[in-house]
Amino acid sequence: MVKNTGVKILGLHMSPRTEGTSALLLEKFAQGAERAGASVEVISVSRLDIKGCQECGHCSEAGICAIDFDDMSVIYSAWESATRIVISTPVFFYDMPSQGKAVLDRSQAFWSRRYVLGQNKDGVPGAKGFLLAVGATKGKDLFVPVTLAVKYLFDAIAFPKTFPVLSFRQVETPDKFTAEQLAEAEKAGFEFGQP
Repeated sequence: MVKNTGVKILGLHMSPRTEGTSALLLEKFAQGAERAGASVEVISVSRLDIKGCQECGHCSEAGICAIDFDDMSVIYSAWESATRIVISTPVFFYDMPSQGKAVLDRSQAFWSRRYVLGQNKDGVPGAKGFLLAVGATKGKDLFVPVTLAVKYLFDAIAFPKTFPVLSFRQVETPDKFTAEQLAEAEKAGFEFGQP
């Protein structure tokens, strides 16, 4: 049995499919992290009811979102206690699916806390992020938009804007991954899960 090291990782799965390619990537990553002694909590955004940002400006004044009746509170709470986050997403039209994009847009409340209200200016001590991304096509810039989106999400929640990215092209269904690719995801998780 692996000794728990106290490292806690939040996994955010941004896909509408709970058993697709990005789910398998995150599963392998989590297995590696747990093998290193970390604990991993995975939140699948497709299982939550998250409304889109209304751009009402409330968060710029109060530091909290005016929408307080949906499941975004689950994500907010997880962000407030996280020091390591891995985001796993498929790429739809060169960006994150709408479920994940809603989460990104609602991070505006955290951005407002940091950049309008002056909170968390120094960032979260010891914070680390990671991005897992997978797409069915082979475009040269396939992962550029989603990487930029995650960069600024991490910045909004006071995480470093630089982070490792593990991405795979031309993988349309989970069975199209090679054993080597899945092993690479597990190895990345093992390294990310180290104390």
